[in-house]
Amino acid sequence: MKRGLILPNWVAGEDVDLLVEAAVAAADAEWDGVFLADHLVFPPPSDVGGGNCPFADMAMPDPWITHAAIAARTERILLGSWVTPVGRRQPWQLARDLATLDRLSGGRVLLAVGLGRRSDYDPFGTPWDLRAVARRTDEALELLDGFWRGEPVHHRGEHFEVDDVTLLPRPVQRPRIPVVVGGLWPHRAVVRRGARWDGIAPHFPGDGVLPGDETPPERHLRALVAAYHEEAAEPGEVMVLDDPPAAGDDWRDLAAEVGVTWLLTAKHDGEWRIDLDEIAEGPQG
Repeated sequence: MKRGLILPNWVAGEDVDLLVEAAVAAADAEWDGVFLADHLVFPPPSDVGGGNCPFADMAMPDPWITHAAIAARTERILLGSWVTPVGRRQPWQLARDLATLDRLSGGRVLLAVGLGRRSDYDPFGTPWDLRAVARRTDEALELLDGFWRGEPVHHRGEHFEVDDVTLLPRPVQRPRIPVVVGGLWPHRAVVRRGARWDGIAPHFPGDGVLPGDETPPERHLRALVAAYHEEAAEPGEVMVLDDPPAAGDDWRDLAAEVGVTWLLTAKHDGEWRIDLDEIAEGPQG
């Protein structure tokens, strides 16, 4: 399994250089990938189940511009999002931005996508309608695929129109930049959409981000990976958090057994932070 590090952009706030230094330290310590969140503002407490949010007023640096700086100072480590709500972006702009980054990095970009949250849409004039956002997301993904393949794109859809455009440059990666799909298990939409693309990066109850329920996280993990493998003709990446609070000591062994391909470290000791010394220790376990 590969080991990835999620760097909380909102903790860095306006100190964007800290994110770059943390990613360089991760590359030196042989982490396999670094991932940055992609929101315009940190979701307010009402958007994530209530409670106090210490990061609500902090800056949220753009992940892809930050990754361009990381690409200039590293050679191997993969550069990804966690995750990008493609429904709030212009797909042609996102396609060109990421193709350019893929060129700058020598083919090291991975796009993890999701529907996002209400705070990604409502404050900016796009109503948060979950079904409409899902359709908009699927339509945007089809456009990204066409643009990245270097094909002429003709499109008349519910949300987007493109009139005979070949968008260049193409990414280094062929046939396109890999796309993995985030979402919330046990909703099966995440495995169905992920099966159409290159893998899944889901959350599930008790994983360390979502609160737990009566089902042990180990059972959730087995069920979601089995469901994904049923849906996918050729299963791709399966990316999950590496240390759910309620999981047993054999969590990483179980992940390898069921077919997880990436373990992502998102926080330490229950707190979001960026600790260069911890990062320099490399992946643990």
